[in-house]
Amino acid sequence: MAKCLSFHAAYRCHRSGACCSAGWNIPFDAAELRTVTALALTSGSVHQTAAGAAADMTHGRCSFLEDDEPGVHACAIHRAGGHAALPLTCRMFPRIVLHDPRGTFVSLSHFCPTAAGLLFDATGDVTIVDAPPNLAGAEMLDGLDARDVWPPLLRPGVMVDLDSYDLWEQSAIALLTRDRVPPHRALDALESATLRIVGWQADSETPLRDAVSGSFAQAAPAPSGVARFEPAVNRWLAARLFGSWIAYQGNGLRTIVHYLRACLDTYNVEVARDGDAMEAIRRADHLIVHESSSQQLANMLNERS
Repeated sequence: MAKCLSFHAAYRCHRSGACCSAGWNIPFDAAELRTVTALALTSGSVHQTAAGAAADMTHGRCSFLEDDEPGVHACAIHRAGGHAALPLTCRMFPRIVLHDPRGTFVSLSHFCPTAAGLLFDATGDVTIVDAPPNLAGAEMLDGLDARDVWPPLLRPGVMVDLDSYDLWEQSAIALLTRDRVPPHRALDALESATLRIVGWQADSETPLRDAVSGSFAQAAPAPSGVARFEPAVNRWLAARLFGSWIAYQGNGLRTIVHYLRACLDTYNVEVARDGDAMEAIRRADHLIVHESSSQQLANMLNERS
């Protein structure tokens, strides 16, 4: 069963058209191109590329994107052939998927304005829940497949067992979304707990799982005042942690913490531009999730760990 964060479970596409007008390449493989060609659409077109084929764009807007009414958009392919007829890129957006021996984990890109809105609308504790059909889908989700690789690293040269990593991830999400704790203080506490955990030794009398529990118990920050939008930023950081590819691309838990620092730094730069927290998160995810290579980010952040 696929898992997601509780505030993502309500996601439904609201047809904002943001993903169809972001200017990025929308590729088609041979089977997808045959499907679209068979639909004989009167709008939209595809051009050949060195790698295969891609949707034609006009000023960054996909040529298959149609307007139903102001602010609501439809895809000609989806209208004629349904969700299954879309190219893989469109079928998966805004999902970010990790498969590992524990199961499938589905997070979202908040470049999607509907997904971004969930960060601000959510209330209550953040938990990991079964992903509903609207997120899990009926097909194999495309993402990072880590089912047959070594577990994440505790630190360079030392692996963490998946049970302890699962507890670290759950505890980190709970800490990051703790009530009335600003994002920077939540990250400070996460880094403090993680530093203690990565120092664990295999010959210790304390099992690693117990060391994880104890470290987070010591790190819990006291509640304080927060700005109105900061709980949404905390949820966003939790979303960037949940099912993180960096866990398998980096050289230890500290690399994941450094990744979250980089996410928050990016957000701070973006929100300073116009003070709009939601748009800052959208721009940050556009840069981090869509314009950057997670492996290159991990390689860069490994040097700090």
